[in-house]
Amino acid sequence: MTEDAQKKVAAYRALIGTSGDTPGGHCLGTGMPGSMLGSGGYPMEIVQRSEQINITYEAHNEVRRVYLGDRIVPMADRVPGRNGHSSARWEGDTLVVETTHLVEQVDQRYAHSEQAKIVERYRLSTDSAGTTVLTAEMTLTDPVFYTKPVTDTKKWAFVPNGHLLPYECAEEGWRIHLEELEKKAKESK
Repeated sequence: MTEDAQKKVAAYRALIGTSGDTPGGHCLGTGMPGSMLGSGGYPMEIVQRSEQINITYEAHNEVRRVYLGDRIVPMADRVPGRNGHSSARWEGDTLVVETTHLVEQVDQRYAHSEQAKIVERYRLSTDSAGTTVLTAEMTLTDPVFYTKPVTDTKKWAFVPNGHLLPYECAEEGWRIHLEELEKKAKESK
């Protein structure tokens, strides 16, 4: 991590202290890349159409829309967010997803700035027991937060007849909580 990124992450960690607070504890979804790397072990559902792939994570009912072909949104029309904007293309049997237009996040394992770019490479395979496995290899580049690319790999096993359960929350509670922590920090000085 760059020195500035380390300072931002340290300030965030000092703010939450030993409370163990996380955005998820206040009903806010993880965002990228945290959502694709686990979301606490909750399941996900992938629905694929020729022009769009929808990924719904059970945790926080997070939804990612990955656009392909003619559905790829022009750069000027993309809206920044915790999940950013994802567009994809096929390279043989590998789905390559590029995510940009992220908002700065210091509250997850791979903190990043708004200049971050995430490239995921998804492949299906079969393990020795005959189970279908989806493997995602992620590369995060961010000239503001990192001096070199960050990589990680995640694997999921297909669950026949699996389904997602309801998960209800609201983002406002997390924002209010952070404001309260900031107020307390200022009062204690």
